[in-house]
Amino acid sequence: MTGGGSGIGAATVAQLRRAEYEVLATGRRSESLKGVAAATGCETFVGDVARVVDNERLRERVERSSVPLVGLVNAAGVNYVGTVGEATIEEWNQTIAVNLTGAFDVTRQLLPALRSGSGAIVMVASVAADRAPSGAAAYAVSKAGMAMLGYVLAVEEGRGEHPVRCNVVNPGWTRTEMADRDMGAFAAANGLDVESAYRELSRLVPLGRPALAEEIAPVIVWLLGPAASYVNGATMSVDGGHRLVDAGTVPFDFTVEPRATL
Repeated sequence: MTGGGSGIGAATVAQLRRAEYEVLATGRRSESLKGVAAATGCETFVGDVARVVDNERLRERVERSSVPLVGLVNAAGVNYVGTVGEATIEEWNQTIAVNLTGAFDVTRQLLPALRSGSGAIVMVASVAADRAPSGAAAYAVSKAGMAMLGYVLAVEEGRGEHPVRCNVVNPGWTRTEMADRDMGAFAAANGLDVESAYRELSRLVPLGRPALAEEIAPVIVWLLGPAASYVNGATMSVDGGHRLVDAGTVPFDFTVEPRATL
């Protein structure tokens, strides 16, 4: 489990442990991982998915374990706010390095162990993977690439005597540390508090609210398990209906005006 120290990753670790899986949670922040380990009893590994040397150490840790590798969740992610014209090359490179290349390298390193265990992979992408959000260019592109990486893996690794399934989960707005930071920036720019910002940015979502990380985690756990044994190359949108909203008919239900800050 990459990105296991907070947010959707930490919630998934907790639910996997309740389902009696042995879990190795990875992340860059040792203190966050210690908290997750204390709460769940998982094992931890401190490393940055953007560093090949860290991923090699992770592979070695898995190879030394007596527990078969039956699942990999790629949930590590970063987000820098900015349009194509605003984003710096450093922000772009870091986003791609963590969200896309990191997922590629971790998966590449662990594929032999996953094949041995006929395992399953889940890519935690985003609704931004198949929509065009304003002001999150690097993030959206990285998540779209991550989703396609998942589809390619589903085709390449689904064949053979020991197939490895791969599926993609696309959450919508979910209350996590990263989303809280985004909400804080939006709130500050528009004279709102964070709670009001979440309500404002969920206004067009049919369920009318952001998700909790604990609502995304069960879908990931299900995709890893035997109940999803014939689910391969699927995209599971866990977004409260976000993707269904038709921009052309929104004005029938809402008064829409552009924000000067966007």
